[in-house]
Amino acid sequence: MEMKLWYRKPARRWEETLPLGNGSLGAMVWGTVEEERIGLNLDTLWSGYERDKNNPRARAALPKVRRLIAEGEYAQAEAMAEEEMLGEYNESYLPLGTILIRKETDPGTQSREKSRPHGAEAYQRELDLERAVARVSFEEAAGGRHVREYMASYPDQALIARYRWDSPESEDNSGGMNLSFSFSSELHCQVRGEENCLAIQGQCPEHVDPQHIRDGAFPVIQGTRGMRFAARLMVLHCDGAVWTEKDQIVVRHAREVTFAFAAVCPGTQSGQNLSGAPCWETLRKRHIKDYRALYRNVSIYLGPQKKSPTDERLAALRSGETDEGLYALYFQYGRYLLISSSREGSQPANLQGIWSWEFRPPWNSNWTTNINLQMNYWPADTCNLSPCFGPYRDLLMRICENGKKTAQVHYGCRGFVHHHNADYWCSTNPVGMAYGETKGRRGAAVWSLWPMGGVWLCQELYRHYEYCPDAREMEQVLYPILREAALFLLDWVVEQDGQFVTCPSTSPENRFLSPKGEACCLASSSAMDLTLTRELWDHFETVCEMLHKEDPILAEIREKKKRLRPISIGSRGQILEWDKEYGESEPGHRHLSHLYGLFPSEQWQNDPDLKEACRISLKERLKHGGGHTGWSCAWIINLFAVLEDGESAYAYLKRLLTHSTYDNLWDAHPPFQIDGNFGAIAAIANMLVQHRGGSLKLLPALPAEWKDGWVKGLCIKNGETIDLSWENGTVKKAVVSHRGQGEKEMEDAEWR
Repeated sequence: MEMKLWYRKPARRWEETLPLGNGSLGAMVWGTVEEERIGLNLDTLWSGYERDKNNPRARAALPKVRRLIAEGEYAQAEAMAEEEMLGEYNESYLPLGTILIRKETDPGTQSREKSRPHGAEAYQRELDLERAVARVSFEEAAGGRHVREYMASYPDQALIARYRWDSPESEDNSGGMNLSFSFSSELHCQVRGEENCLAIQGQCPEHVDPQHIRDGAFPVIQGTRGMRFAARLMVLHCDGAVWTEKDQIVVRHAREVTFAFAAVCPGTQSGQNLSGAPCWETLRKRHIKDYRALYRNVSIYLGPQKKSPTDERLAALRSGETDEGLYALYFQYGRYLLISSSREGSQPANLQGIWSWEFRPPWNSNWTTNINLQMNYWPADTCNLSPCFGPYRDLLMRICENGKKTAQVHYGCRGFVHHHNADYWCSTNPVGMAYGETKGRRGAAVWSLWPMGGVWLCQELYRHYEYCPDAREMEQVLYPILREAALFLLDWVVEQDGQFVTCPSTSPENRFLSPKGEACCLASSSAMDLTLTRELWDHFETVCEMLHKEDPILAEIREKKKRLRPISIGSRGQILEWDKEYGESEPGHRHLSHLYGLFPSEQWQNDPDLKEACRISLKERLKHGGGHTGWSCAWIINLFAVLEDGESAYAYLKRLLTHSTYDNLWDAHPPFQIDGNFGAIAAIANMLVQHRGGSLKLLPALPAEWKDGWVKGLCIKNGETIDLSWENGTVKKAVVSHRGQGEKEMEDAEWR
């Protein structure tokens, strides 16, 4: 069953390019005929340098803010927090640059080619998901056929491409491709021509303000302390003439050219020196073998793959046609994107995965930790891509170390704290202050003053070990990180009316209406805070039990957990998002933080009252326009899947593809934000198989549209995988396999 994206025209904008990646190096292929553009990213290429952004004033302001909240002065509390408790913004993930490959056209054919669409005939642009190879092919007016292939190789740590020109030999042995290669970048770069190679050296700015800061005094500071990098664009093979002219490579009369691009920041993983490398076919086989070791772990059938181009299939779906095979293609594309943007040794997938094109990207293109980074890794285990989880674990370990200082400086707490986003430098402070300013900006607290980011990051790490048990890793990685988070929560909660609460507390990015009618964000004990706190302490207790540790902090945890404020249900049967039933400032808000206990958490899995309250809360959100961003829609699909409402899950999956998906199947926030892709494929897996709350469910949210199908290789807990087939909506066969222990067919009683 062929799985590929393909198109009859080149990309017209970044959101139509074909993405390639090896975890570290990202590339975006436009497929233009006369001047091909390949956008480039390097995962470690960020503005800034390592420095302390913590705010020593925050600790003194904390009791004042808590007192104002207790007095019901929510707006005053928010204003004080923004003035005194925030630190500088994160730095920005930066685009590396663009390779430009100019196709020099003979004067005699130039006018004829211009009269044809895209200057070529029989044009096709495709991304082969089975091989992780992009391909552009077309015929020119003179009769030659061009085939361009691209791959981002993990074994060789480079972008490698081959251009081939097929045409009968002419009598004078002329013909072939005439090309020129150059490199451009918005970064400060020097490009020097060497033998068959361009050597590139550059430096990132010391600081870049987020895109949404329009009036900062120092939006970009070049300076001398920014990260340095080096790269090489090199011709590996050419059967024509090749030479360098200043800052470009020139190729003449070639029928085949293989070239590569590799980049490195000092102190990070480097691209191999490919000079004298094996031939294209050897490099290609090595790349495909490595990629398929991950990709081929899962296969899926939900309907036939139509032969139409991908953009036409998407347009047809928007117009009301059915195409169940498109959902399977989308599923495998999401797995492809995670393999391409997160490999062992790389940074984790950020807001744009690894593919960002703006010098001041949306939201810094960072790791947003009030949902987005976590959502990026929801499918890592269930969709059989656990080796891609390593970068998440490694980032969390760095955040934990830096967050210990923030916990002490900002709040006087033990343990570690992290707030709502992170950058390469792992700053853990609540952000909101532009460079050179001394006070946080008004309106920043609604998203920045959320000290539960690190706690949530820990929960996804715990869930990873449920799927991939490893006693050594549990003792050396999971246990110490959970302990630091547990310590912070022990000091962060405060006693109020005989109960322990969190204060100040936000429900990420949302506001409530105070009794005075003010739209405010700071209160006490949001539902998400309470759920995360209880869950973290539960998980820490479980890990201690599994490791046979009687940790000295367990007694304090057990005592405070007994008196932790419970989740409340409101007058309409809904989950209360905050400590009281305030009016809602934005009833259709994109975040669904108060439903965290249903998913991704399993806290409420076996509580029918809270599950029903979640169903009511979700429908209220949707009634007022919720789910209007791609990632939010993906969260909704997962919630409906856990509620075992297959038709609603399917309706919002279709909505995601028809309203929040670009033609290259990237998710639209808008703009492009990759978490929607990853959240949605996790949801598809949850519609088919769930291992939650101690029970395994097969086809728990199967929609009528997928009445027949199969999936092979989805993961369940304890290191097991499952192959599943069904007919007329009923399980036909289910086979469970355990690593190294063979497989067995399941009996009905084992999963019902």
